Amino acid sequence: MLTELLNIDTIQIVNKVANWQDAIYVASSPLLRQNKIEKRYIQAMIQSIEQHGPYVVLTPKVAIPHARPSDGVNELSMSLLNLQNPVLFGADKPVSLIIVLAATDHTTHLQALVDLTQVLQEPSQIDNIIECQRPECIMEKIKKYATKEQL
Repeated sequence: MLTELLNIDTIQIVNKVANWQDAIYVASSPLLRQNKIEKRYIQAMIQSIEQHGPYVVLTPKVAIPHARPSDGVNELSMSLLNLQNPVLFGADKPVSLIIVLAATDHTTHLQALVDLTQVLQEPSQIDNIIECQRPECIMEKIKKYATKEQL
């Protein structure tokens, strides 16, 4: 399911952004352009982090911002932003991969999260994705890591 949600159109590689809020805007922009989320969903993700701290940094170098389905999700979707220069989500939380998750309910996205866990379980796999210079390279790595346990 992960490779159905993440594709060439939803993966971006950017040199750097001004701050973590900007990172969330940039990471969300493909989903906004495709009308899979509304602008208020981006605001809700930022507001949630401002209220609760950088809880979206689930593993070193990776943040998975999200908000409630009712905050403006039109369709189950994901996007990935690879930052060549990490952005701080907290004093000691540099992040290079921002994976926006937009779920329409509390269950349909769970398989994608299971797949994503496979991809992010090894620090070396995360580093290999960060080193990619093209969206096609990121797609290859995600396909490889997401399916390796199922082979």
